[in-house]
Amino acid sequence: MDRILIVDDTEMSRELLAELLEDKYEVVFARNGREALHILSIQMGGITAVLLDLLMPEMNGYEFLMEIRDRKWDDRFPVVVISGDDSQSSKDICEELGVSHYICKPFKHKEALAEIAAAIKEYNDRQN
Repeated sequence: MDRILIVDDTEMSRELLAELLEDKYEVVFARNGREALHILSIQMGGITAVLLDLLMPEMNGYEFLMEIRDRKWDDRFPVVVISGDDSQSSKDICEELGVSHYICKPFKHKEALAEIAAAIKEYNDRQN
């Protein structure tokens, strides 16, 4: 089963995403970018995709994206941002930093699942 890393500091958001994904994916959690980097360093090959919030303590989503790019990890999995920030500038920065899909909160469950599946499929197609 594919494994998705959910990176979000809000427990309610993590739980909502886990409920949405649990039928199709195994879910792993991190409360910020720093925890996510630690998990990735241990489970890199086992993570299918990362769902990333932008505004978090310790290491926010932008810092996480810059760090995985610096470590050359940005081609190992797709990153889908799930954020309440629907500004074009935020979307542009995320695209520049390699984000494959950007989902705005609040989101419709079926649409979010479709976006996540599309991000994984596009990534897999590029790898083959």
